Amino acid sequence: MLTRRDVRVHNSVMSPEAEPTATQTKQALRRELRARRRSLLPQRDRGTDGDAIAAAATALLDTISAPVTPAGEHPRYHRPWCVAIYRSLPHEPPTQALATVLQARRTRVIVPETLPDLDLEWRELYADGSEGPRLGLDGIAGAQLILTPALAVDHHGTRLGQGGGCYDRALARRSPEAVIVAIVNNEEYGGPRLPQDAHDVSVQGVITPGGYSPIPPPGSVA
Repeated sequence: MLTRRDVRVHNSVMSPEAEPTATQTKQALRRELRARRRSLLPQRDRGTDGDAIAAAATALLDTISAPVTPAGEHPRYHRPWCVAIYRSLPHEPPTQALATVLQARRTRVIVPETLPDLDLEWRELYADGSEGPRLGLDGIAGAQLILTPALAVDHHGTRLGQGGGCYDRALARRSPEAVIVAIVNNEEYGGPRLPQDAHDVSVQGVITPGGYSPIPPPGSVA
């Protein structure tokens, strides 16, 4: 869990008279969170973490993809579900098992490709690990569930990304009905409130190796 130390800006970064901006605070937080990830990586069982993340994501998908059909009516035809995930880097919570499980249940999986301007273009990820044709910047609009990377998430749904703004731009093109969920390690969810800019897109839930945690909408009673 994040500590108060995680959200301070070091005195060396700024003059005594200056107040920390959201950008400066985020930069300091990212440095500390990345360092902590690296330090804890040898202690993780990535195979176990990957299986747990896959199980939590598929259980969530079962709850949000079940069609609601009035009594006495036949279920309507539903197109196959599409889930946007990402190819995890060695220091990120693993998503390879997640992709395998989703594809085994015939869920369409799409992954991003980072463009030179740090925007995201999308491709379908096939079961053999290859990728399909380019779907363009708007490919994310076809996803009903979007699983995003993050360095940390607080209990209000504020997500701290890597700093390039890739997902904030991409999420602006999502379907209004899409559910956004971040994947982080157990200790990266919770703690003090994270800094948030106007363009930051909040998430509606968090998946960790410990399971899925929904985030109550603003104004609701937890």
